[in-house]
Amino acid sequence: MNPATMLTASRLLWAPLFTIAFLLGWGENLSAQWIWISVIFLLLIELSDAFDGIVARSRQEVTDFGKIFDPVCDSLSRQTIFLTFMVAGIIPWWIFIMFLYRDSLMMFLRVMSAVDGTVIAARKSGKIKVILQAVTSFLVVGIVLSHAYNFPFIPRSIGGQHPGFWLVLTVAIFTVLSAFDYFIPAWSVF
Repeated sequence: MNPATMLTASRLLWAPLFTIAFLLGWGENLSAQWIWISVIFLLLIELSDAFDGIVARSRQEVTDFGKIFDPVCDSLSRQTIFLTFMVAGIIPWWIFIMFLYRDSLMMFLRVMSAVDGTVIAARKSGKIKVILQAVTSFLVVGIVLSHAYNFPFIPRSIGGQHPGFWLVLTVAIFTVLSAFDYFIPAWSVF
């Protein structure tokens, strides 16, 4: 267990704590304090994701294990965030399923590639997806915070949906499309 792997693994702790804090703050009587605590956990998730690779490269500890473990921890932590938004009613189940299926199929592709003797590294579209998902997560939590403080310029509903719905839907579509960037070049694996 090197420092980079410990940073990667920390997301498996921060993500459930994000869920607990967010859901404790969510509801009819929004609690800004709990939502702020969820922001801290969200920040820890994103910082660990940003720095685990930097630490691994600087210490020359880039491993095949890390190349597989990192996307698994990314997926689990982000799935936990989007599951939290689903439980809160910000997004419907079918948007959550878009994230879940894409990530599950990507894990399957990584396993099949490993069996074939190759490791699939992150592609540009995957990195963009990660950034979009992170920014969207912060924006959704920011919208919830603005509602907790009753900011009048942030609507509670757009087209009958929580404003976060539209943000997450856009990112979900990009997330699904980004999978083609991995599957098309790796088709021979199947």
